[in-house]
Amino acid sequence: MCHTLLHDPKLYTLLLQIDEQLAAQCRAAACACGGVLHSARYERKPRGVLALLPDMEWRRQSYCCADCRRRSTPRSVFYLGRRVYVAAMVLLGTAWRGAASGRALRDLCTALRVPRMTFDRWRAWWNETFPLTRCWQSLRGDFMPPLSGSLPAALLTRLSAEDSLQRLARVLRLIAPLSTVTEGRR
Repeated sequence: MCHTLLHDPKLYTLLLQIDEQLAAQCRAAACACGGVLHSARYERKPRGVLALLPDMEWRRQSYCCADCRRRSTPRSVFYLGRRVYVAAMVLLGTAWRGAASGRALRDLCTALRVPRMTFDRWRAWWNETFPLTRCWQSLRGDFMPPLSGSLPAALLTRLSAEDSLQRLARVLRLIAPLSTVTEGRR
């Protein structure tokens, strides 16, 4: 996969469509108390795509129960929790960072407009914190033999799909529980 994928509007259109599907499933499930869920979307300013798609309205899908007022935020493949960069950039940027050094790393930082320290922080999160999450604990048994190499590159290479866009979407669906406070955290 090359970094031009992150500059392709088709990627973000696909991810937003998947988010709409996940939001519809969440709303259809209703609140645990049985109350009706009303839209309570909130604004986000995701780094890495604002310049690419300036006309989009960046709002995170979320719902609020009419009875108990409990917030219900569905899983997302576009956002990765409270991180300011979009999930695709965190995933692919970290995978590419693992293979880049010297001039290639400087070129990657320039092309994606992400500081090197941010890449290093993401890499530490993927290889130190992510393996401890409930999300990964439930997924890792599905990969036999176990993944070899550093995450997330090993995860991207293990999954098969018809093209790199679909492969990325598959991985983002797998880690979608990490996008909400109520799921996927330790």
